[in-house]
Amino acid sequence: MASTELKWATEQRFQFIEYQAFWLGSLNRVDLTSHFGISVPQASKDIAAYQSLYPQNIKYDHSEKRYFVTKEFAPHFIELKPDVFLHGLLREADDSQTSVLLPTEGIRIPKRLIDPLVLQRLNECIANNQSVEIHYQSMSPGKPDALWRRITPHSFVTDGLRWHTRAYCHIDQKFKDFLLSRCLGSREPGASAASVHDDIYWNKSFEIRLVPNPALSASQKKVVATDYGMRDARLTVSTRMAMLYYFEKRLRLDVAHLMDDPGECPVIIENKSAFDAAVKEATK
Repeated sequence: MASTELKWATEQRFQFIEYQAFWLGSLNRVDLTSHFGISVPQASKDIAAYQSLYPQNIKYDHSEKRYFVTKEFAPHFIELKPDVFLHGLLREADDSQTSVLLPTEGIRIPKRLIDPLVLQRLNECIANNQSVEIHYQSMSPGKPDALWRRITPHSFVTDGLRWHTRAYCHIDQKFKDFLLSRCLGSREPGASAASVHDDIYWNKSFEIRLVPNPALSASQKKVVATDYGMRDARLTVSTRMAMLYYFEKRLRLDVAHLMDDPGECPVIIENKSAFDAAVKEATK
């Protein structure tokens, strides 16, 4: 039975069964009842239904009174992505797919506050291809005070730490990035001046070639290649030209040449000259 033939609620519980079985090694009816708030008979029915479909995935241990994952386990409702699992551990228990959170800690990065009403207005403009005036505080020395400016936004973007909207600026008559936390207010939706299809550097991509830092030892370079899933000690990452600047900053590739310890910047950009030219072109 394909997952598309199942009711949504049943599919969610089957996902949970696979998640618990694979990542935590076992599950029982209590895991389902506590996570979904369902009855014990319903939990038993769900596990039995799942096991009838995929008997090779989990096996019941009568002494432990739990279902354990088997060596033949093959997922049908989840993707075995370590990053998804690890990020799930940092969520609150009621948001996590696991019923038992493992000991986990993360750096508490200060959040940039975003006005929900501004975000709502921007979202509406993106959905309806409209423009809007925003009260924006630039960090440019030439613009010390917040100014009202009209923009036509087309996308939201994150570098993993902050969010901005990619938009056409009616004043500068070009596409720019506006940090959401610096949008202090919004007013007067209006007609669009451009669309996402007009944003050249959003639609053009650049192939970044990453290689291990040559200053590392042979053994260190080998493990870096493994870390990043490189083939032949090289990883190619296709990135929108409008996002190259953030890619470089996020991986600290812009300061790689300043690091005394190559371990502080384990990868470098092999095609750096072409990359720099692309960044300059996209941010001019």
